[in-house]
Amino acid sequence: MQLIQPDLPIINPGFYQLAYCSILKDAMGQPEIDALVAHAQTNNAKHEITGMMMIDQGLIVQWIEGSRSTVRNLWDNLLADPRHYCVVELLHRDFQDQRMYPNWSMRLASRLEMIATVRQAHDLALAPLGLPNPWAPAISKLCELIDPAFAETTQG
Repeated sequence: MQLIQPDLPIINPGFYQLAYCSILKDAMGQPEIDALVAHAQTNNAKHEITGMMMIDQGLIVQWIEGSRSTVRNLWDNLLADPRHYCVVELLHRDFQDQRMYPNWSMRLASRLEMIATVRQAHDLALAPLGLPNPWAPAISKLCELIDPAFAETTQG
């Protein structure tokens, strides 16, 4: 008896969400950051991608969401982008019922929002579905890097 029929289409795949961080190879001034965000807003709106981007002292944390294939295609483009190095996927989630950022094709977010996003990734990396994430130590270091208070809260 076959319980799963993999050839059946998924009726409602929901949204795919992905968060990553990277380090810029070259520093960006505010005019360059503004141009990058404007380009992302235009491009993402065409592809029904929403999210937010945080840039602080050469560190980028970005949350993107949309259809799985569209987000993964964008992810492949980001991995090939020569402006980034040390690109790390912080988390990804399939089949989400709703978007986290439904009204933003891309929004430049604050450092506090960056900290909250990375802390969320950290919490999920510790034991998503009961399985440890091999990136958890790197995400912990990222938390310490962008939020000095993080180390104080995790030492026992």
